[in-house]
Order: sequence, then C-alpha cells, then structure tokens
Amino acid sequence: MKRLSLIVLGCVLLSGCIFDPVFDTSNWDAYQRSSAAIKAKLNNDDLRRLEIALRYLLLEGTPNIAADEQLYNNLTATNPYFIVARLGPKIDGRSAAAVIKNLTIKLDSEISATEARLQNLRDVLGSVEVSSPRYYWKQSGYLAQPVVEFAVRNDGRSPISRIYFRSVLTTPNRSIPWARQEFVQTFKGGLEPHEKQQLTLQPRGQWSDPQLKDLYNAELKVTVTNFEDANGAKVIAVDSDQLDLERKVRAALQ
Repeated sequence: MKRLSLIVLGCVLLSGCIFDPVFDTSNWDAYQRSSAAIKAKLNNDDLRRLEIALRYLLLEGTPNIAADEQLYNNLTATNPYFIVARLGPKIDGRSAAAVIKNLTIKLDSEISATEARLQNLRDVLGSVEVSSPRYYWKQSGYLAQPVVEFAVRNDGRSPISRIYFRSVLTTPNRSIPWARQEFVQTFKGGLEPHEKQQLTLQPRGQWSDPQLKDLYNAELKVTVTNFEDANGAKVIAVDSDQLDLERKVRAALQ
C-alpha cells in the first residue's frame, strides 16, 4: 500500500511538471514573473497570438479601440496597476492557450450575434432607395470641381431624419476603387414616406484628383449603411468598426 501511494504521488508530481504555467495577477511583480515564464515556453507563432490577445483584452471596451496605438503604449509603459486590474479577471490562473482559446470563443460568439442582427436588418435598409448616381466635374468660375449626384427615396413607413451613405468610384476591369467616402445627409423637415429628393454633393480628397476628370467610363455606387428615424435613433445600432476589428483579431488568433 505504501509503495502504491508513492507511485501515485510520483505520477501526480510528474504530471504537475508538464502543466503549462499560468498568469498570476495578484500584483504587478507576480504578473511580470508569470508572464515571463509563460512566454519562455512559447514558440514565435503562439507568442504572437498571445500578444494580440492580451492587447485586445487590455483595450477592450475603450472608444476607438482600433486606433488606440498611443493609448496602448502609454498604459503598458506607465500604468502597471491599471494593466493588472484590467487583465486580472480575464487571464488570472489561465495559461496562454486558455487565454487565446477563451478570447477566440468570445469573439466567435459576438461576431455571430452581430452578423445575425445585421442580416435581419438588411431588409430595413432596403426601404431607402438610391437611384441614378452620377459623378462628373462642373465648371465653377475658373475652377472645375467634382460633383456626386443621386436621388434618394423613402420607401418605408416612417419619416427619416438622417441617412448614412457609402460612395465608391470605380471603372470596369479595375479592382481597386479610384475614390471612396462615407458621408451623412440630414434632411430638414425629414424625408417622409414615399418622398424622393435629389442630392448634389461636392466631395473632397481623392475625388478632387484632376486625373479623375477624364474617366469617361466611371461608375459611381452609392449604398445606404444606416439611417435615423424621426427621434434620431439609428435603425442599425451596430458599430461596424468594432465588428471589423473583432473579425481581424479572430483571424489573427488562428
């Protein structure tokens, strides 16, 4: 019996030796030590995936997370206590593999839920019709300026106060657009059901490139990405930038 107990104990000890190290976020020093131990056992690919996961988890929930390079650098350089408090509930007691796996599952769930909501709302966006989009240059005094023009009609049952558009200028057999822009149009007095208005806009930036003036076969595509009702509530309350970021992070964790 004693010999059997020793064998069992030896197996337990041996099995404990092959366990992956886990994060300890009880304090900053413990976090640094555990993090170093974890990273020392990872290959380059797993280390890259862990860094991506930790970065996302640290900045998760902050506004404009995709563009917060400076915020990330500031936090990691000057605020260790914030890092421990922020990451602790998400990684404490977990190995690198578990952190990556948990975040992957979380992102899968959030992406699926958002995409399902978007799919259900695409028909709603179809109630705003865009027709006859045109891109041309108009002489104004001594200057020629680009013009984007199209008609928009409210085929829904409720008034619309504001519409969000995405415009893309292409030519046949060219995969990269010449210009693209997102813009918002506010309708004074609203756009009532079955009402149609002609919109004429003067785009800037890429659209003002003089070489575009000679595009005889230019094709302008204008799509509706969202709109607001009479109370100013968006029909699709989805952060498209956040969804794009989640997709990119999920792909990088694979």
